[in-house]
Amino acid sequence: MDLFRKTLRLAHAIYVMLWRRRSIASRALLCWAVGAILITVDQAGHHDLRYKLRGPRPGSLDSRIVIIDVNERDWLELDPQTRNTLRPLKEVSQAGDQMFWNTMLWERILSRVLADLPVAVGVTFYFGDGVRTGKLGPATRALFEDNRVVWGADLDSAGRALIPVFATTYNRNIAIRSLRVDDDGTLRRYQRSLIQMPHMGTRLAELARDAEKTRPQSVGEVRGLESAFDSGQSGDISAPLEINFLGASGSFPTVSVRDLLEGRVPPEAFHGKVVIIGNRSDSAESYTTPLGRMSRAEALANITDNILRDKVPRRMALWISFLISAGLVFAAVIFILSYPQPVVIFGIAFGALCWFSLSAWLFDSFALWMPAVGPVVQLAVTYIVFLSHQVAANEARNWRLEQDRKAAEELEQLKTNFVSMMSHDLKTPIAKIQAICDRLLSRSMEPEIAEDLKNLRRSSDDLHRYIRSILQVTKIEAREFAISREPVDVNESIERVLSRLRPLAQEKQIRIESELEPLFSIEADPTLLEEMIHNLVENAIKYTPVGGEVRVTSSEEDDRVVVTVQDSGPGISLEDQDRVWNKFTRGLKAESTATGSGLGLYLVKYFVELHGGTVFLESPPGAPFERAGTKIGFRVPVGE
Repeated sequence: MDLFRKTLRLAHAIYVMLWRRRSIASRALLCWAVGAILITVDQAGHHDLRYKLRGPRPGSLDSRIVIIDVNERDWLELDPQTRNTLRPLKEVSQAGDQMFWNTMLWERILSRVLADLPVAVGVTFYFGDGVRTGKLGPATRALFEDNRVVWGADLDSAGRALIPVFATTYNRNIAIRSLRVDDDGTLRRYQRSLIQMPHMGTRLAELARDAEKTRPQSVGEVRGLESAFDSGQSGDISAPLEINFLGASGSFPTVSVRDLLEGRVPPEAFHGKVVIIGNRSDSAESYTTPLGRMSRAEALANITDNILRDKVPRRMALWISFLISAGLVFAAVIFILSYPQPVVIFGIAFGALCWFSLSAWLFDSFALWMPAVGPVVQLAVTYIVFLSHQVAANEARNWRLEQDRKAAEELEQLKTNFVSMMSHDLKTPIAKIQAICDRLLSRSMEPEIAEDLKNLRRSSDDLHRYIRSILQVTKIEAREFAISREPVDVNESIERVLSRLRPLAQEKQIRIESELEPLFSIEADPTLLEEMIHNLVENAIKYTPVGGEVRVTSSEEDDRVVVTVQDSGPGISLEDQDRVWNKFTRGLKAESTATGSGLGLYLVKYFVELHGGTVFLESPPGAPFERAGTKIGFRVPVGE
């Protein structure tokens, strides 16, 4: 019961996950369906293409297979009596093989071959009832009925077996020599058995394997076909098998019958070999294959080689191919959705190359036919389908981002308008407060009241500066800020700022000193230049303790003017030195020692960069004045 509930929960979780990602799941299912269709088509097609791309592999053929070529020219030289009957016999298909019968010559051929102790001899000619053998002696008949000799049987138009004249025990020394061509006339498959009669290639391979087992075969023993279908060849023996064409025409060792009979073949040339005797020159005995034209003997040699070395092609089961296809789709979808397009393109191309290589390796090494074209096309289809999915998703995401951007801009504009409106509205009452303070201070009154009015006047000045800073920031963010360059004397700007701020310094008993080198005028906005100097000096006064000192210097370095403000304050910590240039940001110690908006240094940095300059700050905290405090300033170019 618990297992059932866990299975239900797992199924429900998978269903929910697929439903939430139904857009991806439906596309993946579509890609898998395309792949399944392509794999099904690939099962029936691409046969010839695979062999053409691989080409012949003569080096991988079984060295035990030898062909004896019984061609017309040599045969006529060996048997002159057949010259006068050659033309009429060639007009009849059944008489074509009968032309190659001469009892004495075949006795010599088989005697010479069997003397080398081959494991099997296959005669691909059909010598039926029309063959005139005459009266055979016991030795000749024993030679023709040798257990190692397999005579070719043919099929009539109805598919019935035509037994050769030298048949003895059924299924022992005869085999079907016929080859099956497809509708386009190309040889790709063969029927490995007919009722109880094996195919020639099957029978020859069986005899070769029996010889390897060194088990004697009794006369008249009918051997089964199981040994010929080991290593994946078991199953319905009536089903056709594909031919794994490893050798093209001329790939197998070939001996002419004339050389054989005239003694030009070395001794033991056929020892332990499978000898196939056939005609390579007759066009009626040749077939179109994926590797070009080849004779019946060469096609039978390929079949025998396939069975001997377990190279009969075995196709992967469809359900396994479908599972692999589903795995490829799953992996491709995760890869496409996880990596950028350049990486995905390279990965898909590399994966296709690896798949082609794996398919070719499995076929060459194990004769396992794994679909190659279908899965690769499926990868391409998956990439295209999910590329369109990503494009659609990106368009939807961009549309949402655009909507969010517009909403953020509207909100920012509302904030800017509000701040600007409030700042402007506050300037009027602050000006009235300052005017009233100035008028009252001009009259004589009690010292306590005068001191309160001075504090009120200073607070209103601070508030006015805050409002002015906020307005400047608002203009900056609205990109409505522009500078007006004109010749400016930096030293004069410094003196004007210091004259305005000396009263503030005197209240804290802070001494202000200046060391100004003679300078040429620079191209700058005079208002912004004084604003930069004012903010730096005011900050120095604000954070310098009572009785301290502020030093302002000016100098020229290369083509830049350097203004430096140094105080004797506590300094700025290392972690705060990068933060203080940000908007509305102050040092952690400064927040507890002095009031401020955190806009002064932000504006200084912005105004300096508008002039093409840079700011700098040096502050080892806690050191004596001669070596520390805070040294802050800017460098601006002399002119454009």
